[in-house]
Amino acid sequence: MTKLGRCMVLLLVFFMLVSCTQLGTTGSGKPTWLDRGYDATYDEATYLCAVGSGSNRERAVDSALSSLSQVFNAQVRSLTEVTSLSSRETDAAGNVTFAESSEMVESGSVASQTGNIIGAEVVGTYIDDLGRVYVRVALHRKRTAQLYKNRIAELAASLSQARTKSALASDSLRSYLLLLQAKSLVREQQSLYDQLQVLLQQPQRQVLLGYERELAVLAEKIQVSVKVVSDDASTPVLQAAFEKGLQDFGFRISKQEEGPVLLVVYDVEPLQMADSPYQYARYSLSVQLMQGNETYVSYKKVEREAALSQVDAVAKALRSAGNSGVEEFFSLMLTTLGDET
Repeated sequence: MTKLGRCMVLLLVFFMLVSCTQLGTTGSGKPTWLDRGYDATYDEATYLCAVGSGSNRERAVDSALSSLSQVFNAQVRSLTEVTSLSSRETDAAGNVTFAESSEMVESGSVASQTGNIIGAEVVGTYIDDLGRVYVRVALHRKRTAQLYKNRIAELAASLSQARTKSALASDSLRSYLLLLQAKSLVREQQSLYDQLQVLLQQPQRQVLLGYERELAVLAEKIQVSVKVVSDDASTPVLQAAFEKGLQDFGFRISKQEEGPVLLVVYDVEPLQMADSPYQYARYSLSVQLMQGNETYVSYKKVEREAALSQVDAVAKALRSAGNSGVEEFFSLMLTTLGDET
């Protein structure tokens, strides 16, 4: 081989080694966003990003969207809304509402339900040497925020209608219950405000606090009498339990059977079962919140309690009615009227 030929071979080997070295560095194709979610194209100031992985693209997208939801929740929980001032406002329909001004600090926690996140799109896909798929999803902060603001405006219009119906109600209890029915709208609106706070990194309104204050103001005007139909031993126990439940709602207790009435009917029956070492008592509890001829909430519970003696079984039945029965009634009231979840 000539000297020129040997030089050509050496140069070829050199270029092959250089090429192999470069492929070893870049051949993995690992994108910069894989570790932290952001890069120059999708920067954190403009976008909110998250990365997920899976055995295929569909699962990777689901994982990324789940991660994005967790980012929302984690960032919302890392902010504390400190109520500093309560003020009255008047909406477009002339209804008086309450607003809470707040400031954002970086410690503490708040409870938040962000629900479904809208506006996310897949902006990156990577498959590693083992075939695992990685996906990056991104939200454009300002564009997504505008979608949320549009939905907030729709909810505000519905809330205004609910407040108008409440204001025009024939009595205070009906007014309260009509406003209570709008609770799901307020919760959704607050959820969107929580997400806006994360997207725009700015304090947002606390509409749920204001709404609860409105309910409290209405409740203060309502007097409810509790009428218990039962035996002499059970009546004072159930009377006290249901009166406390009403007071927890903010209602006042009336001793006059006029206006709203909470009618409680309780009956207990001793039972004996053959070949059983226990004594039993079966009770029925019926509760109705009513005014005039209209019933707003109706609840019925039939349960059996067991004890070593008949006296203890009857006493256990009364405790169950006065505890779980009361709790279940007021939970039903929130569920059916306030859409509480």
